[in-house]
Amino acid sequence: MKHYLDWIETACKENPNSIAIRDFQCDDIVYTYSSMEHEVGKIKSLLRNLNVQPGDKVAICGRSCSRWAIAFLGVVASRAVVVSILPDFTGNNISYLVNHSGAKVVFAGNGIEAKLQGEDCHARIIEMEDEMPQWKDCKPVNNIWERGDIDDLVLINYTSGTTDKPKGVMITNRNISSNINFSQKRIPNHRGDRIISVLPLSHIFGLMFDFLYQIAGGAEVVFMKRKVTPTLLLQALNEVHPYMMLTVPLVIEKVINGKVMPKINKWWMKILWYFPFINHAVRNKVREGIIAAFGGNLRVLIIGGAAMNKKVEKVLDQIKFPYTEGYGMTECAPLVAYEDWYRYRRGTVGRPVDGVQVKVDSPRPSKVAGELLVKGDSVFVGYYNNDEVNKVAFTKDGWFRTGDMCVIRHDGFIRLRGRCKNMILGPTGQNIYPEEIEAKLNVLDKVAESLVVDRAGKLIALVYPDSGVDKELLTEIMAEYVTRVNKELPNYSHLSGIEIMEEEFEKTPKNSIKRFLYK
Repeated sequence: MKHYLDWIETACKENPNSIAIRDFQCDDIVYTYSSMEHEVGKIKSLLRNLNVQPGDKVAICGRSCSRWAIAFLGVVASRAVVVSILPDFTGNNISYLVNHSGAKVVFAGNGIEAKLQGEDCHARIIEMEDEMPQWKDCKPVNNIWERGDIDDLVLINYTSGTTDKPKGVMITNRNISSNINFSQKRIPNHRGDRIISVLPLSHIFGLMFDFLYQIAGGAEVVFMKRKVTPTLLLQALNEVHPYMMLTVPLVIEKVINGKVMPKINKWWMKILWYFPFINHAVRNKVREGIIAAFGGNLRVLIIGGAAMNKKVEKVLDQIKFPYTEGYGMTECAPLVAYEDWYRYRRGTVGRPVDGVQVKVDSPRPSKVAGELLVKGDSVFVGYYNNDEVNKVAFTKDGWFRTGDMCVIRHDGFIRLRGRCKNMILGPTGQNIYPEEIEAKLNVLDKVAESLVVDRAGKLIALVYPDSGVDKELLTEIMAEYVTRVNKELPNYSHLSGIEIMEEEFEKTPKNSIKRFLYK
């Protein structure tokens, strides 16, 4: 297996003067492949001066930016272990995770050192975003890209989860390398390609596909650094013209429902949409408009994190939009399933990637949903210092329990149903997956987000509405939505009502709703 650092070293040699990473709207923070490599050598020199040895832990906590990326490369090229911590955690939680991991050093982004003041943090703090980072005057080492064993631990990624006890997912060089090798084989990128990084580097999806995979092929990564607003993202799309976007279903669903559906639902457009010969030109125009909205250079849109709305998927198929859905999780670094957009099957999350085996804990895996079990090169080695959780995370014969319910079609495509722990048992024994109902609600006008709960055998949808809607009118609209959604659902999963939320749902740092807080 080709080591992911081999990919990066080769990219640095072949593209020395090409831009590797930069921060959006920060003209003074731009690194070519040559200067990025030079900075990595300085980080290694700094860590040696701090007596960081191979296998030692070094934490990184801060918002995504070029120096976060350089700090990561410096640590792994020193054969130390990165401890990745979300910057949205409280100072108390950050300090706990630093101490729990035994990190010697913390590379801290803006505001993190202030969070740690007064906390019992045992590690040396290095500010990485100030004008004079502490490695600025260090002399780079000679042998920059050191590699340990392919099965050495390289990353402890602390996930947020839906409880107050983050788990440290232990990722090896093999796990990362398997993802890079598959991605460069199936979705190769090149010098001249650009991408906007909007996902947090402290989460494995952002780290892998917004950063490592991109520079492995010689592409340019533009980090947003600041909180991404619609206005700021639009500016970035118009400037960067990305070849790829990684997003969640809600983003593309809002685009389709807000800009496309109102047009194609007009009576004359419905005729043109299906009229022979003319329909191709009409659909091409719609596709070109969406691609232009993403900067005009989009080759593929990769969607993950939740199920897509069926109506939106149908429209995307009709206009032959280059999109695909994938599936992964932190514990798989992150890829489990993927398929190229032109072979993708609507309603699925792709097929198992190279080096990964899957099976369903069900007597009829293609018909009856069961828990998805995974084994292979991308699967992590366990949770750090958490034997209790590790005992239940794997089967006796070594399969990782994903916690996701699915069926696997005869052609190998995986169709997700929902999370095991979220499943609601219906009054007559049917399995109800709230995510499927929420997906239908979330694409409706004036619905910002929703959560379906079971109250004494009745399904109630908690809805947080878009801002600026009259409350009395909203009540009428939601009553209509109950009827509309129930027409698309089997009787046993019908909604009994909708309850309007006054405040936004409380979220984890990864922006997932803390379901356990709502009953």
